[in-house]
Amino acid sequence: MKPVNENLRLIKPFLRGLPIIAAVMIVSVTVARRYLKYATPMYESTARIRLADSKDGSPSSNLFKDFDLFANVNKIGAEMEVIKSKVLINQALDSAGIDITTYRVGKLRKIELYHECPFVVTANFNNQPLFDKLFRLSVYTPDLFRVTVPGQAQPVKGRFGVPLVFGKDTLLIQKNNALLAQKPALQITDEYAFIVHSRQKLIDQVLSSLSVSSIDKEIPVLRLTYKSPVAQKAADMVNIISQAYIDDYIETKYKSANTTREFLDKQLSVVGKDLSSSENAIESYRNKKRIINIRQETETDLRKIADMKVQQTNVRMNLEAITDLSNYMQAGKDITELAPNFEAYTDLLATELVKKMKTLQAEKKDLLVKYTPEHEQVKLVDNKIEDISRYLREGINNTRKNLEVKYQRLSNDIDMAEQVFNGLPEKEKTMGVLNRNFMLNEQTYNFLHAKRTEAEIATAATISFHRIISHGDVPGSPVSPNAGLLKILAGFLGFLGSLTLIYLVHAIKGKVNDSITIEKKSSIPLAASTPMLKKPEAIRHHFHKLAIQLEVKALLKPHQLITISSFSKNEGKCFNALFLARELAMQQKKVLLADTDGQLIIKGVLHSQEPFRYVNLTAADTKCANSEEWSRLMELWKKEYDFVIIKNENIEQASTGLLLMNMAEANLFLFDSRITPARMVTEAQLLNEEYSFSNMQYLLNRAGYNPNVLVQAMDMLKALIKRIRRAKRA
Repeated sequence: MKPVNENLRLIKPFLRGLPIIAAVMIVSVTVARRYLKYATPMYESTARIRLADSKDGSPSSNLFKDFDLFANVNKIGAEMEVIKSKVLINQALDSAGIDITTYRVGKLRKIELYHECPFVVTANFNNQPLFDKLFRLSVYTPDLFRVTVPGQAQPVKGRFGVPLVFGKDTLLIQKNNALLAQKPALQITDEYAFIVHSRQKLIDQVLSSLSVSSIDKEIPVLRLTYKSPVAQKAADMVNIISQAYIDDYIETKYKSANTTREFLDKQLSVVGKDLSSSENAIESYRNKKRIINIRQETETDLRKIADMKVQQTNVRMNLEAITDLSNYMQAGKDITELAPNFEAYTDLLATELVKKMKTLQAEKKDLLVKYTPEHEQVKLVDNKIEDISRYLREGINNTRKNLEVKYQRLSNDIDMAEQVFNGLPEKEKTMGVLNRNFMLNEQTYNFLHAKRTEAEIATAATISFHRIISHGDVPGSPVSPNAGLLKILAGFLGFLGSLTLIYLVHAIKGKVNDSITIEKKSSIPLAASTPMLKKPEAIRHHFHKLAIQLEVKALLKPHQLITISSFSKNEGKCFNALFLARELAMQQKKVLLADTDGQLIIKGVLHSQEPFRYVNLTAADTKCANSEEWSRLMELWKKEYDFVIIKNENIEQASTGLLLMNMAEANLFLFDSRITPARMVTEAQLLNEEYSFSNMQYLLNRAGYNPNVLVQAMDMLKALIKRIRRAKRA
């Protein structure tokens, strides 16, 4: 016999429980749909902000370079924390108008109204316990309402537009006339609730719904996401927070630039005074020391001294030459003899005199040729030469004196000019210190003045290089609960739960199910299997085949006793015994079917004319008192009939069943795949080992039968109807 495929064994419980799985999935999806109907949806809106980058765009231009004065480059993480800071959220809430949240209260849930509320609540509370508490509001007429104040048992009646006073606290509820005029059909008489939020709790609530993230670490773009049960509120809040961030950036920049400008004004005043003092000190020192330009004056004096020293050298050389000439003439030597080497005395008059003397000397020589030295003409020439010599000597002496005076004056002038350099290093040091102080003050003043100009530009330019590149739009569908995903998840969980339950029940029931279970739990072989048979042709074909199998396996031998047994009823003993007997009888065999408990008659399955003999062993005429009588009766039947089939009683309640099994030459022990527990296979093994039955083999009834639950339910219903009808007939 072909064994049942292992995979098919695992799938059978699933196939059988498909109706249950389908029913559970339908119920799960229905429950999910009901949940979605009453669950509060959450809408999500997203805005994006591009952060300013000092290396790219307008902030890096020359005019706006380092626009955020004295600030470092913005970090993405730092800006994220700024947006999530309570200070910024508090600024955003000042213009959000959500300090009071109103709800329309239904039977199962309450819906936030936001801008769709038909009335406006204004609260002025000094009592802290009234904040963040739920006020119940019942509008029972278009003008009157009742308010249940937290902590008070009795509601307070009120009228729209009339303030309610609770000690130091005031509550004013007015109609939203603008909305009512826009939507005349809007119902105002209903049950409402509202909460007056404290600012701290409201900030925490906003932060819990706000999510700030960056698209990428290298991309300076922030993503702001806000969740709210009202789609319009989600979009409004994310836009308000984004704008508050931009406004805070501009305000902070303006305050920083303005504070910087004020500081620079003070510093410019102080540094300006220091710069003026430095200028006055330089002016006073120059006037005191008569300094115009030390470098130029020093160069001029040095050139002047150098020129005077050159003149002094020339004078000294001339003086030495004229002194030698004077000494030469005072020694009584003839000056005319020195004429070829005379260079010191170069006056034109002296030159003419020397020439005159030379002429007189030539004339004297001519006269001496004619006359004697004592001659009057010779003496006259000598006198003339002597006069010129005296005049020349006097001129040389005067020239020498003049050169001496000139030399002395040049020496004095040089000494006086050199005195100018006395104290020059000190002057240069003092002027260097004064100039350095002046330059430092001037540089500081220029730097502060430039920064003040930048601060004025920053103060005047009320713009932000942070930019909202995507505003939050009103979402069209909620992000949670996700209807499609929730239905799919509910269906999957229903499928998974029902499948788990089916296999769990299958494991707890622990029925025989198939031949593999029998083979795993017992060493006794399985003789054959009987499938679920309903049509007569299929029944006859199967039992014809079964008879052949039993004959081949030596379980059906002529003139031998064969028992068909099981532990309990409804395991197929009647069915298998009856149709096996019919099959053998149709093969022209003489067959006896013995019924030990009369169930064949009780169930009414016997025909009026069976092709075999039927014996009810519960009848008085067939009962045996002891085992000897049973043995004689069995031997008699085996001699008289070709085949004796005993449909045994239930072994659990057997009185003679074990005895008959012991007398039989072959025993078919029956298990039903849908009724018999798997543990009974082991019990049958132990029973066989205990009593040592002859040629005992198993027969599996309804093998491979895996009925649909719905079909089973229908069968049970039909059986119940039949029982009711029988009861009525009786």
